[in-house]
Amino acid sequence: MDAPAPPTPSGPSEVPVVEYRGEELAILFDTISDLTSTLCLREVIERLLDRVLVHLDSEIASILLTGPDGRLRIRHSCGLPEEVVASTCLGLGEDISGYVARVGSALLIEDIEQDSRFRRRNHERYYTRSAISVPLRIHGTVMGVINVNNKRNREAYTPDDLRLVEAIAGHAAVALFNAQRFEETLERAQHDALTGLANHGYFWSTLDREVERARRYERQLSVAMIDVDHFKRFNDRYGHVAGDEALAGIARVTREWSRVHDFASRYGGEEFALILPETGSEGSFAVAEKLREAVGAARFSHAEPGGLTVSVGVATFPQDAHTAGQLVEIADARLYQAKAGGRNRVCAGG
Repeated sequence: MDAPAPPTPSGPSEVPVVEYRGEELAILFDTISDLTSTLCLREVIERLLDRVLVHLDSEIASILLTGPDGRLRIRHSCGLPEEVVASTCLGLGEDISGYVARVGSALLIEDIEQDSRFRRRNHERYYTRSAISVPLRIHGTVMGVINVNNKRNREAYTPDDLRLVEAIAGHAAVALFNAQRFEETLERAQHDALTGLANHGYFWSTLDREVERARRYERQLSVAMIDVDHFKRFNDRYGHVAGDEALAGIARVTREWSRVHDFASRYGGEEFALILPETGSEGSFAVAEKLREAVGAARFSHAEPGGLTVSVGVATFPQDAHTAGQLVEIADARLYQAKAGGRNRVCAGG
């Protein structure tokens, strides 16, 4: 019997493999450190996309996350048209991302025009026909998908590229999950459970910040303090459950009639507050008056339209006050002037 041949010595061809694995480990370590150094969901998403683009030397990438309705939407992208980002909303099984989310497995598509599952004419901006799509999985559940297209060297993606994105995605999913949970906890801590508006503490931290911004850029800023008229009488007559429903309804009206950049909060009890950035006395009076009219026209449980009204006091920086505390103090004083003047009215500075 012939003696077994001695093992072939390792040749130079093995060196690049070892170097690549070492480089891959360094990439992973650096990426994990970057993604886990923040609990801001937006920052985690942006950093993840940047890392994928750099490490795969690509021009187009997107991150889709699953919303409460179970559909995938693009949360951040590079190289995609705005109309594509705005219109993308995929169910499980729809298109490549929906398919990856449904099966929970990564895909390396060598030629999208030939793949029977997704066969379609390649978009002119995708000059390579290959693509990588990888699920973001946490605790056995797919929370999103990473897509990447267009290598800068015009070559197709390789199994090594896929393996790297899968490794990044595994750690990224944990970072995204932690950031989501942190922001949900922070959201609960900053908002009133009954009305969903910002709570007292969040109001003050936001007002301090807005006053400093208004001072720095020499802009106007107004605060409106809002109180429900005769709320104790309403509570005594209809009960606390009806009172809670009414407060939630007034909060809803406040959100609906606030402008995009206004900040609404429940200040305490039956009192609400609005921070109105970039708004002077005249503008803030108009906003407060529209809100007062909307509350008066709304229908609440156990009360006819007009059965609940609000009084509002408004103060403006820098005409009326120069600090957050002074703004609230003056707006509150004007609120009580509105009540003393007959209620269901707005009182502002001259």
